[in-house]
Amino acid sequence: MSNSLASAAPYAPTLPARLPLVAAALWLTALLASAAPWLGELSPLALLQAFAGFNEDSYASVMAHFSWAPRVAMAVLIGAALGLAGAVTQQILGNPLASPTTLGVAAGSQFGVTVASLFFPGLLAWSADVPAILGGLLAIGMVIALTWRLGFSPVTVILAGLVITFFLGATNMAFLLLKGEWLGNLFIWGAGSLVQNNWQPFQDLWPRVIVLSFLMLLLMRPLQLLQLGETSARSLGAKVAWVRALALFLVVLLSATVVSRVGVIAFVGLAAPVLARLLGARTLGEKLVWSPLLGAGLLLLADTLAHWASTWGDGSLIPTGTTTALIGGPIILLALQSIRNTHHMPGQASNPPGFLPRRRSASVIAGVLLVLLAATVVISMGWSPGLEGWNWTAVTNWDDAWVWRGPRMLAAILAGVALGLAGTLIQRMTGNPMGSPEMLGISGGAALVMVVVVLSGIEAGRTVQILAATLGAAGALGLLILLARKHRFAGNQLLLGGLALYVFMDAGLRLVMAAGGTQASKLLNWMYGSTWLISETEALSLMTVIFAISTVLAIIVRPLTILPLGDVSASSLGLPVARARLALLLLAAVLTAAATVVIGPLSFVGLIAPHLARVLGQQTVGRQLIVAGLVGGVLLALADYLSRIVVYPNQLPAGLLAALVGGLYFLWGLSRHGKA
Repeated sequence: MSNSLASAAPYAPTLPARLPLVAAALWLTALLASAAPWLGELSPLALLQAFAGFNEDSYASVMAHFSWAPRVAMAVLIGAALGLAGAVTQQILGNPLASPTTLGVAAGSQFGVTVASLFFPGLLAWSADVPAILGGLLAIGMVIALTWRLGFSPVTVILAGLVITFFLGATNMAFLLLKGEWLGNLFIWGAGSLVQNNWQPFQDLWPRVIVLSFLMLLLMRPLQLLQLGETSARSLGAKVAWVRALALFLVVLLSATVVSRVGVIAFVGLAAPVLARLLGARTLGEKLVWSPLLGAGLLLLADTLAHWASTWGDGSLIPTGTTTALIGGPIILLALQSIRNTHHMPGQASNPPGFLPRRRSASVIAGVLLVLLAATVVISMGWSPGLEGWNWTAVTNWDDAWVWRGPRMLAAILAGVALGLAGTLIQRMTGNPMGSPEMLGISGGAALVMVVVVLSGIEAGRTVQILAATLGAAGALGLLILLARKHRFAGNQLLLGGLALYVFMDAGLRLVMAAGGTQASKLLNWMYGSTWLISETEALSLMTVIFAISTVLAIIVRPLTILPLGDVSASSLGLPVARARLALLLLAAVLTAAATVVIGPLSFVGLIAPHLARVLGQQTVGRQLIVAGLVGGVLLALADYLSRIVVYPNQLPAGLLAALVGGLYFLWGLSRHGKA
């Protein structure tokens, strides 16, 4: 027996050779790429000496010492810090997709700095870390509160974290649109830039990073016990709740400290631990060693690419946060391959729902909604503020008022109908009441192509915008189909694939905010649903599209009724599941793309409308489609009216108002499912 144990000992897990080889190759590539522009002016030895001092007789040496060397040092320090924070976060939650970015910490920190800049500037003068830390704690606290009862399942945590990120981002954008003259530089900073002109920021940051990293490493032993499960860890004396709380607090401190110095550096904390695990790091000790090393190499390479892009372009700054965000989408999709419990989605529990509204007459509910819609139209056309205060526009003058108020109101109503229908299709198709058109990433694809058009310098009129948005939506749909085919278009993979596409849109948005200019302002207004750009022709074209698709919806009631029963039951009833899901996905994509051109890529109306239709007692597919379409129309008509009057004479994008309300509704709905 002892011989067999002795012979088994040497077969403990060993570190694969590919991990140090890949890490070394990554570092070598990043260092060579970073040093390449300087090698024509300085020798390798002189470039290395630039970290310690400079030759005052050599301009290149001075520039390397005060610009290149501190930028390289800052990239290595921050990349290592974020890699360690990501590894600890994934260990705490047992979630391979967890990171400071996907949990909303970075967006929360930026939100804290934004609020402090507007309302508490004295706090920023005292310390930029405090508002960033408070914002990060707010974000991660919301994620924990919403997903605690669901056991921190990977998909639910990521959905909650990214929706909190969207919601806080929309709030930040509202501040930017209202106070752009004060916050413009703040949002350039928020895109994430490692540009340095002296060593002072590095010298201020490195002691804090070292101390916080050391405190994290002190938690290594109790964190290892979490791998055994909560019950086993408690039986061994670990205070699980305290360990999690303390470790997450240190993660927020470290991440927020970085954000307060250089802005949002996205997805390094996700990419580094995922790569370490995929390359063979198995134990917690190995992950805590190799994640910082890979994070430092990744960020140095990403920062070098951002610097090259700035040099090769027209001279405008390309933020490092943009290049790091571009790796986030592929990393999410790569990490999904290792997730086994993606079935833990909100609303997919096997137990019966705790809330089933009483059925009500569809004709009565539809009639009430039509009356509300008509009242909203009358108020929107007639009762508005002007130069002499609030006044009523007589019906006889509505012809003149229509030019300014009519097309945008009609387009908002139609976009709401389209999103209500698309949301119902998606929720029925995936069996997930937390699904929405925004989560498919189709509207994100439309927005991404719009970003490319603006950055290319093309004069983007409304025709070009519509064509670009349609092309982007179609491309995102095609990519989504390729990603989800392997899983027979299952709901979880569709939603997470869509979220990965949104990561790319976020990268483009940060790039636009950093670039600034008139075109960027127009694009940002469109992306958050500026209905004042709509012409009467465009509104009528949207009406034609929606009417055409509505005629098709009459024949898909049966597939939508059967699909929630599950693949096996649906197939046994003669439904070709994969083809049915593909057809429904196409219909939802066309509706979403049409609405995105009008209302922007993020409004959450497609999430709210089907829910409200169900709350109003419409359980069958056909009735839910009709009522959800009407609810969506009422919601966006009201949002368009409020966007005109809330901050008059300024205007807020209607889609932004809808996104703020919709984000709150999403989080509230997630918490209800958690309690169930």
